[in-house]
Formats: sequence, structure tokens, C-alpha cells
Amino acid sequence: MIPIRTLLVDDEPISIKNLSGLIRQLCPDLEIIGTSNHAEDALEKIILLKPELVFLDIELGGMSGFDILNKVSNRNFEVIFVTAYKQFGIDAVKAHALDYILKPINKTELLLSIENTISVIEKKRLNQSTPSEKSNTRLSLPTMEGLIFVDLADILYIEADGRYSRFHLNNKTKQVVSRNLGDYETQLAGKGFIRIHHQYIVNMNFIDKYIKGRGGYVILKNGDRLEVSIRKKDDFFDHFE
Repeated sequence: MIPIRTLLVDDEPISIKNLSGLIRQLCPDLEIIGTSNHAEDALEKIILLKPELVFLDIELGGMSGFDILNKVSNRNFEVIFVTAYKQFGIDAVKAHALDYILKPINKTELLLSIENTISVIEKKRLNQSTPSEKSNTRLSLPTMEGLIFVDLADILYIEADGRYSRFHLNNKTKQVVSRNLGDYETQLAGKGFIRIHHQYIVNMNFIDKYIKGRGGYVILKNGDRLEVSIRKKDDFFDHFE
């Protein structure tokens, strides 16, 4: 995945230092392209650097974070507010911010916010990309430690696990990520994967056999057997016509 261009705006240098450290520790997929301690400087950097994501403080001296957003025409970046003040939550929603994080920053809350933001920006990129760019062959998997990058060709199948998804990889390892299976069904559409059951998305290249039944089941090249639901059976065969 191409790193997400990220700008940090806060009037307290120590806050920027702390946030920068957390981002580098938890999510190297965010590229910090600049920082700013002043509203006017932040506006200039937004125009010049064209970030995809801005971490924005609310109280910035003479101008607020909301004032900055109001001065940006054709806003083409996502915003996560990071502030010590609880009372601006409704204003943040009205400003179409992706999230609102209170200081001191909780690592888990920050990571979950970044995971959601990555998903939003990836979808935006996909919608804006050319057909050749849409054939990206890698996938970023968010974990508690950060991101793991895997080639689509190395994914055998993905299994639902409540609100989580378990990736079964060709190297016989598994990765559990905190996104549901529906998110990956959308993300992998048209990339050689098929939803065969509410529990499974399968890489079609690893399907070795189909065994008849009401829904039947598939046997993968590694020997795993996965049920095909009755509801997904016709769709399954349509992919192989």
C-alpha cells in the first residue's frame, strides 16, 4: 500500500512529538509529511503538501481547527481531531471528521481510529484510481502492533470470527484482524476471491475440488474443506463459467 500522506497540526510541540512517536510505533503506513504549530502555517501546508489525512487540534491560539477547515476549499483529506476538550464532539461531527480523540491519547483508541481511516482512504483511492491501479496485488492487515502486508496470491481464504476476520495464508500461518468479513468482501471484489458462505471468502486459485451436496463444499489445495452455503451455490458456479 502507498503510504498515507499525513499532516500533524497542534500548537503544543510536545503533543506533536508524542503523536508522531505513536504513529511511527503503531502504524508505519502513515507517512508524516509535515507538522505545524500555527493555524496560518497549517493552511499553507495543507495547500502545498496536499495531505490525505490531517490530525488536527481544535484550540490553536487565534484560530480554531474548525476555522482552518472552513478556509479550505475543495477539501480532499480526512480529519481526525486530537484535543484536550470534550465539548466539541458535535462540532467535529458537523465538520465531517472521521474521529475525535481526547488527550492524553490512548494507544488502542488511536490504533482503532487509524485502522478505520486507512479503510476509508483505501476506498477513496480505489474510486479515484485508473483500471490498472485498481489491480493492486497487496493487502494491509491491521493488528494491535501495526500493519502486516500480504500478497493477495498468498491468501488461501478468510474466515469470519465474530467482529474479526482470520486470514489463512499459504505459508501455514494465520492472522486475526479487527475488521469484519464484509469489509474484505468489498475490498477484494474482482480480484479473484469469492464469498462461498457467511463464514468464508476463498481465493479461487486455491480451490482444488468441489464436492456435491445441498450447498456442497470445496477442498483447497492445502486439504482444508470449506462449506458452500445453499444461498451462495449459484454464485459460486457463476464464477467458474
